[in-house]
Amino acid sequence: MQSVSRSFFLCRSKWVVSALLLAVLVLPCGLHAQPAGEVGRLKAQLGEAVEEARAFPEHEYDIPTWTRMRLDAESARRVERRDDATREELADAYRGLRESVRALKRRRDASYDGPAVALSASLFAARRDGPVNNVALMWATAEPCERFEVHRATSEDGPFEPVYRGGGRSFHDVGLPEGTYFYRLHARVGGKRLVSNVAQVSTMPMPAGLNMFSNETGDGDDLSRPPIKVGDTFYRFRTERDGPALKHVMMFSSTDGRNWSDGEVVMDRSSHPDLADFKFESGSRFYDQKNDQIVWWCHWELSGPRYGDGKAMVATAKPGGPFTVHRIYNPLGIQVRDMSIFVDDDGRGYLVAASNVPGQGANATIYVFRLNDTFTDVEEIVAKVVENGYREAPHIVKDGGFYYLFFSQAAGWYPSRGGYVVSKSIEGPWSEARAVGNSSTYSSQSGPVYEFGDVEPVTRVFTGYRWIRGEGTSGKVVMPIDLADGFAFYDYAPELLHGRERGLVLPLQFGRLLSQGKPAEASISGKDGHGAERAFDGDYDTMFQSDDRQWPFELGVDLGEPCAVRNVQISWYIHKGSEAFYRYTIEGSVDGKDWAVIVDRTDTEDTVVNKTYGFTSDVVEDADPVRFVRVNVRRAHLHNNPNNWYPPTIYEVKVYGQAVGERSD
Repeated sequence: MQSVSRSFFLCRSKWVVSALLLAVLVLPCGLHAQPAGEVGRLKAQLGEAVEEARAFPEHEYDIPTWTRMRLDAESARRVERRDDATREELADAYRGLRESVRALKRRRDASYDGPAVALSASLFAARRDGPVNNVALMWATAEPCERFEVHRATSEDGPFEPVYRGGGRSFHDVGLPEGTYFYRLHARVGGKRLVSNVAQVSTMPMPAGLNMFSNETGDGDDLSRPPIKVGDTFYRFRTERDGPALKHVMMFSSTDGRNWSDGEVVMDRSSHPDLADFKFESGSRFYDQKNDQIVWWCHWELSGPRYGDGKAMVATAKPGGPFTVHRIYNPLGIQVRDMSIFVDDDGRGYLVAASNVPGQGANATIYVFRLNDTFTDVEEIVAKVVENGYREAPHIVKDGGFYYLFFSQAAGWYPSRGGYVVSKSIEGPWSEARAVGNSSTYSSQSGPVYEFGDVEPVTRVFTGYRWIRGEGTSGKVVMPIDLADGFAFYDYAPELLHGRERGLVLPLQFGRLLSQGKPAEASISGKDGHGAERAFDGDYDTMFQSDDRQWPFELGVDLGEPCAVRNVQISWYIHKGSEAFYRYTIEGSVDGKDWAVIVDRTDTEDTVVNKTYGFTSDVVEDADPVRFVRVNVRRAHLHNNPNNWYPPTIYEVKVYGQAVGERSD
């Protein structure tokens, strides 16, 4: 019997593939009369058939037939590897795999058709006592654009006047009188002119009674994961282990969301046999009003460093009562790890999980599973997103008729660039993967999206986790998300001022942005199109980068007037798998000749230095006013390589503060 070549199996004509399989994969007749050595030959043929079946590209075939085929291929692999496999079992596995391959259907080509440009406008404060009269404008396009204009008006009908012209992707419109403002973006792609949505925002005095959360230190009142509210009662849960086994899950209740009960045990190791050795990750709990139950899905693994099970645990409880574990399993035979639950407007629930069929790498593809009416099991796969893209931490939110699916890159414990896809239907088609935030999600890994607020409209809040961090720094970064016409936006602020009753989250910058668009220079030359000015243009996707491998190097900006510098945010070069921390100083000068160090990050024994990757935010205390600011980069230190191969690169430097004479807090 001849083997089938890989090129045959990758043939794009379905009938040719089917004919080849019929001709080649059929087992010899008279199987029971084969000599003893025939088992070995059949094993070899089955092994070859499995390898050929695994070569069918995931993205070219429809979801159910490709998934069924891959599961059958892995089942056949298990049979082929068994020492005691009989000829009958080999025949059945061979025949089943053949039928699965014959049943493959081509995926219908469908591309996402959504708006090509969008503009976001959101308020931020520059002082703790207000007013809240600064607008952060961010924009995005579905295709590359070089020039933009942002126009502002005090009426939706205009007249609109330009407030920004340039090639950046953001702009701060600051110091506005109290009132309502409307913004619109114009972009040019070749000879085509794009016009965005109109973004509306209203400035205001600083509201009284707001709480504070620090993205710098983690101090203050956390506003990310909200409690579950059922009627007038709030619930929180905490899992505790006893070695590898579950000790118990504790439930805490409150009537005001601030004062909590001592706690009750709502789950222990007797709840399920698989709780005697486990670890839980990436849990998602929510209240199912229709069935009056709290539903809990989470990633289950055996304890220890391995992640080979990829199972989901699903449990439910009546509010205030114990949990019943319904199953710990691979949904539809598929491994699932990072996961969340999304409930659509029609009440249908969906499990969104970083998934893979056996034989693929962990987290290869994000699957969207439709759940049953009780949210305790999956019914079918409705979509697959970023296939073979290896993404984690998936979360779906819906706004304005668009579904946004956020995720992180699978980069171990190190920071990575956050991203998302968007669709007008949960079944797709979904857009291409789009980046959001800066090069490293502000030194974190993209995590869950929560709704903040007790009244409509709620604010959606993004949380990124800092798995590696310095002593005294925050373990998470939290930012409000703005969604507009299929595009998502968020940006870093050192502190957030928030009030849950109002659903209000106000970013607090330490002064106004002083550096964007100002004259810049570097001590080494930049590549064409990557000069020093690119690090101060308001675009996280452009960069200063040099072919000259000189270390140290300096990158500086002229603020144009003496200023009190209060915060310097730097988005550094980061490379998946070879992350580096940087030794550097930030220096200031009045005349550009005599320099003084205002921030020193050169001590490699300091965990703030050696455990910070991709993004730094340095708060400056009591420095004398300066006109010139420069970053003196001494060295990039790779965590996995003593030889620094990094090209001198900085994506963006943002200098915040006040000009001399401006009011400070």
